[in-house]
Amino acid sequence: MKDYKLLLAGLILLLLIIFIAIFTWLWSSNRKNMDPLPIMSNESESTASAEEDGETVAKSTLHIQAEEKLRAPLDAVISSFQSRYPNVEIMISYVASAALLTLSDNKVADNEPSSFVVDTDIIIADGTLSATRLAPVQEELKIAQDKQNRNKAENGMVEDTIDADSSADEIAAKGETDNTDTRNLVSFSYALKDTKKVDGVILTQNPIALNFRNFLLSSTGQDILSRHDYQNIDGYQNEVSDLFKPNSKGKQATGELTVNVADAISIAK
Repeated sequence: MKDYKLLLAGLILLLLIIFIAIFTWLWSSNRKNMDPLPIMSNESESTASAEEDGETVAKSTLHIQAEEKLRAPLDAVISSFQSRYPNVEIMISYVASAALLTLSDNKVADNEPSSFVVDTDIIIADGTLSATRLAPVQEELKIAQDKQNRNKAENGMVEDTIDADSSADEIAAKGETDNTDTRNLVSFSYALKDTKKVDGVILTQNPIALNFRNFLLSSTGQDILSRHDYQNIDGYQNEVSDLFKPNSKGKQATGELTVNVADAISIAK
């Protein structure tokens, strides 16, 4: 009987140790930073980690083409972005809406051109960039990519000799990260304006372009845009009262009709 009690006590102790170990592992795992965005949600937090994160990005240049209407909000976003990534130089060209989707072979804003297949890494619009709107840009991108592929093929023997021992990092450093296939253009929404989304699109394989897009979608980027009358991308929110007192627009949209309750009951009888 005594051995049975000792065995039971030992089993309970073992289960308790296992429970504590599992709890400790879960607690430590949940303390890890799970935010995939490249910035802090609160700019008042310590800037030490931001500076360390900025240092991880190699010195590079990002070329942006945007609508003139976006000058004020984008200038504010870029200023905040560069404070986090001091090694990144941003060359932005503001153009009229009609010229937004026109890719130039010249240097962007009379500065150093992009080392990728085209001179513009990102296009940012003050409206929707549908697949139809992007079709001419997609064709220009294909032509530029085909031209680059032909040039590489013509100089293939020379390049093979030079780059035979080059590592992936060395190739990326030279800006030769574009695939031989044309990039498929898919727009992304970064804010709302008058309940309508506004879009951007990444044209090249420049990795810093993805960082900038993520910054636009982050809490800091969204807060900056909201100060310039651009609503949060998740801005479709209804107040509690709206759930019980839908406005006239909501009624029209759903085809809702006002029905007298007494009449409905009499009809049912």
